[in-house]
Formats: sequence, C-alpha cells, structure tokens
Amino acid sequence: MTDGATGGVQIEDDARHWVMWGEIDFSVAHAVKERLAATIGHRPWTIDLSRVTFMDSGGLHLVLMGTRTGYRPRLLRTPGHVLQLLEFSGALDLVELVETAADAPDPDPPHERSAG
Repeated sequence: MTDGATGGVQIEDDARHWVMWGEIDFSVAHAVKERLAATIGHRPWTIDLSRVTFMDSGGLHLVLMGTRTGYRPRLLRTPGHVLQLLEFSGALDLVELVETAADAPDPDPPHERSAG
C-alpha cells in the first residue's frame, strides 16, 4: 500500500492472523487480494477487525475468501458496521465471531460434504 493509504491489512503469526485497519474498500481489496489469497492455506486464521472504520463489498470479499474450502474465519472484535454488512449480505453463518484472542481456539478441520 502507499503511504497515503486509508486502510490496509497486516499479516502476522505465520500468516494465520490478519489485522485489518481503516477503510477496507474495493481499492484496498484489489491491492491486497493476491497477497492474502496466498496465505489462506495456512489455516486456521483469525481476522482482527477492531480497527476497521469502514467496509464495503470489496472488504467483505476479503473476509470470505477462504470459506469455500470449508473453513470459517474467526472475526475478532467485529465492529457494528461490519456486523451489519455480514447480516445484510447473508454471510453471518460463514464466519465465527469472537471477542478476544483467547476465545479463538483453533477450529476443527472442515467436514467432508457427502454428495446426494
């Protein structure tokens, strides 16, 4: 991101923890999507949202990137406006909400879905 960035994502803890800050909009999502996608294989992961001041559908896409593989990201300290976005989009069931890092134990691996 550039020095004038209004938002971004920091990757920590061997790519298992993302810290989002500021305005997470389409431009931020576009700038960090590939870098974040490369870390999704390092499961489980937690996304700290406590410093997010705004999020649009681009940010929502970042949060939900790995859910199609059966994992639910743990969203740490989710602000009300992000919670509303998750509810409005119908994505609340795709994430796990936690208030503290101690509340975020490693989740179980995804269950195989049976066809039929």
